[in-house]
Order: sequence, then C-alpha cells, then structure tokens
Amino acid sequence: MPEEESRQYQINISGNRFSISSPHGEEHVREVEKFLDSQIKEVSEQTEAYSPSSIALLVALNLADKLLTLQKRASKYDGIEDDLESLCYRLDKVLEEK
Repeated sequence: MPEEESRQYQINISGNRFSISSPHGEEHVREVEKFLDSQIKEVSEQTEAYSPSSIALLVALNLADKLLTLQKRASKYDGIEDDLESLCYRLDKVLEEK
C-alpha cells in the first residue's frame, strides 16, 4: 500500500499549538494529539512542582520505557513467520509422501 503524502495539521498539546506534518491522516494525528495531551496531564497531576520542560522530559522517559519494552517483546517473535513457513513446507512434504 503506497504511503500517503504528508499533510499539515494544527494540534494543541497542553495549551501549546503546533503545526506538524504527517502522512498518516487526520484521525491518526488526533489520536496522537489526544494521547500525548493525556500523558502530560497525568504526569502534571502527579508532579505539580515541575516545570513544563521537566514534565515533557518525564513523559518522554515514560514513553521511551514503554517503547523499549514493546520492542523487546516483539523481538522475541522475530523470525517466527519464517520458522512456521518452513515447518508447514516440511509437513506438506511428509504428507505428500504418505
């Protein structure tokens, strides 16, 4: 499937307006906007004494942790599709012989 051409979007994160470019469409951009805004609000409620840049760094740390955890989980399954195809091929060969 060809990737869409990037379009410009106006988003609002924690009261700050940004102009961004994305090829993923408005619905995706709005999901990202809503998710990030909720993450900032959550961290802000837990750490009211921090500056906006500190809050942004804490959110980035939380998201980086989640990303790395998901990447490690996904890497456990690297190559499994090839292994399954090989097993299916070998099974087909055995079944053909009988």
